[in-house]
Amino acid sequence: MITEKRFCEKCMQKTIQQIIEKEDTIYTYKRKRIYKCQQCGNPVFKRGLRPSSESVY
Repeated sequence: MITEKRFCEKCMQKTIQQIIEKEDTIYTYKRKRIYKCQQCGNPVFKRGLRPSSESVY
């Protein structure tokens, strides 16, 4: 189970969200993924976070 701390539009705060991935798909940071909020259970398609090495530019 992969989780990230992302903003949830339903809870209106940053919550821990589970990433739901398919095994046959290659994911890059530009491809949209399904994130499911752990508090409210709201599934949303979002882009992945950028890699930390690109955040310093």
